[in-house]
Amino acid sequence: MERFNNLSQWGERLKTSGAQMGRMVSEKVKDMIQTPTLESKMVDEATLETMEEPNWGMNLRICSMINREELRGPEVVRAMKRKISNHGSPVSQSLTLDLLEACTMNCEKVFSEVASDRVLDDMVRMIDNAQVDQGNRDKALQLITAWGQSDSLDYLPVFRQTYMNLKKRTEPPNGESSSPDMYSQESYIHQDPLSSTIPEGYPIPEIEIHGTFHLSNEEKKEILVETRNTVDLLSSMINTETEQLSAEEYELSSSMVEKCKQSQPMIQGIIHTTINDECVLFEALSLNEELQQIISKFEQVDLHSRDPNETNDASSISVSPSSKDVDTTNIASPVKSDQSSSNSEHEPLQPQTAKA
Repeated sequence: MERFNNLSQWGERLKTSGAQMGRMVSEKVKDMIQTPTLESKMVDEATLETMEEPNWGMNLRICSMINREELRGPEVVRAMKRKISNHGSPVSQSLTLDLLEACTMNCEKVFSEVASDRVLDDMVRMIDNAQVDQGNRDKALQLITAWGQSDSLDYLPVFRQTYMNLKKRTEPPNGESSSPDMYSQESYIHQDPLSSTIPEGYPIPEIEIHGTFHLSNEEKKEILVETRNTVDLLSSMINTETEQLSAEEYELSSSMVEKCKQSQPMIQGIIHTTINDECVLFEALSLNEELQQIISKFEQVDLHSRDPNETNDASSISVSPSSKDVDTTNIASPVKSDQSSSNSEHEPLQPQTAKA
């Protein structure tokens, strides 16, 4: 009887393990033969091998559609997971990491899907695989590092655990880092695709310092209008035919240029955090470009305008009365006229006679 019970338990275990294996195989087969979904099609379009750089417009569109529930977040994450696991196309893999970054930054629920679908495991395998493109391995490590250092993801411990495991594996035995700031967020976040660039699920220092992530659309528009007015006024002052400014104009322009420089991080933060308002996004992109141009233009005007202002431009430099360069003829002439007028008061008037 006891032997029969043991055989029964063994049969149940075999049945359970067989069912689990069947589910795993069925999922793999389903991935291979299922009809492409809208989510997978859009992910494919955003990660084409023929693209030389990320299509941020498409990436942001996918984020916006996820937030509006026009796309299913879990399906988008699964499509990206398949792309990340495919080590045969470095370009597509790199673009998928860019898309993954954009989605996690702009779609709050995507982090949960990344954790539940074990996307981090695929990224760790990427890092461990020496045959994977080195740039993609570095990018995956940057993302895991940024997520692991983010306090806002403490409710999903898998991100910090994965980061800490990688950190322990790559640290030298003596505890000294082989390169400075190896695991600092500033060193990993934002080389090109991470900085631009553009729209926040985990904190980016430059954006949070200026608080643009928490601004409403109306507040963003007010900042854009104020910055636009400053740029237009500065542009009208600088775009002169002579490209020279008086001392007063130069001082005013300098203060306005400083204001433009202070506005740049705010505008870039608006670019990074705006996904549902294309008008605000396009205005911020245009304004950011104009800010760079006007600052560069002012530096050129500065070079042309300093010498004339500091030498002989009388309209730009005020001259004190004690200066040796004061034109004494202009001062003496009224004195002479006063003397002549005073003398004329004591002299009798002589009648004028017409000459024959």
